[in-house]
Amino acid sequence: GFSFGGRVAMAAASLQPNRIRRLYLTGVSAERDPLANVILASWKEILGVNTYNSEDSDGYDKEKESYYDEECDPEVHTSRCTARLRSFAWSIILQTYSEFFLAKSGPNRVQTWVDGVCRYNTEEGLRALLMQTHGHFMDESDGEDSLDPWSPAAMATRIRESQSIEQCKIVVGSDDKMSSPEQAHRLASLLGLSTGPNSLEHEE
Repeated sequence: GFSFGGRVAMAAASLQPNRIRRLYLTGVSAERDPLANVILASWKEILGVNTYNSEDSDGYDKEKESYYDEECDPEVHTSRCTARLRSFAWSIILQTYSEFFLAKSGPNRVQTWVDGVCRYNTEEGLRALLMQTHGHFMDESDGEDSLDPWSPAAMATRIRESQSIEQCKIVVGSDDKMSSPEQAHRLASLLGLSTGPNSLEHEE
């Protein structure tokens, strides 16, 4: 699995250890490092998580049990959300692909990826995905996912203890800002894999 897909694969392996024998993980780290926390904070801001994360925040309609943006005119709400979604799409692409790959792909091709993200996702869905997979980033004082039982670090420990995985490979990009090689090596260690210089595949 890649990124979130890798976390799903790890969750499946920790829940059903007798049904999964091999794992191939790409773009998955044990925990977030400081730079990844900053990037997640920017995604939170782009998707307006602050508006939606507390019933005490302005914009919570108790009767409708929903949130609204006081600055957002209902007549232009759709277009504004589209702009927010497109900003998020550009940001995740620029932050998760290497500079070399982006330059080689060119703006027209990258534009089609942005269009695809917007076509097959919603602002609400992506916000929920961020909250589910990176819930601790709501708390700025928390720099780790160690208390979250579904963090990669916690799942890796359970997978190692089950001794059910016969083979596991971790692939990480050398320029990956969200899953640094250092955190990938730590994940390998938690899984009980060798952490030598050749234990992980590094993609340039």
